[in-house]
Amino acid sequence: MDIGAKIRSLLEQEGITQKQLAESLNISATTLNGYIKNRRQPDAKMMIRLASYFNTTTDYIYGITNLREPLALPYNAQERHLVNIFRAIPEDKKPLYIETGRTFSNFDKKKKT
Repeated sequence: MDIGAKIRSLLEQEGITQKQLAESLNISATTLNGYIKNRRQPDAKMMIRLASYFNTTTDYIYGITNLREPLALPYNAQERHLVNIFRAIPEDKKPLYIETGRTFSNFDKKKKT
């Protein structure tokens, strides 16, 4: 999904008009319409403002993730590393990786009892 389609979808989900959003962001309706029709690209500051307005992330608006809700707590470096490892694993091997993780996470629990 492109940025314009994502903004259009967010407008529909929130039940607001392009005019209302443009006024809230203090930009012209023409500028916003350019974003929605993919004739213009919002700069980084505008992307942050859009994400903030819709309580989402710039990654969601760019289509990098399908998770609209921002993470309550961002990943630390080790968690990001684990996520990147997981994403690189072939799909058919992911269940084994998950089960191995469960085994290790339960290991200390069993030792304490």
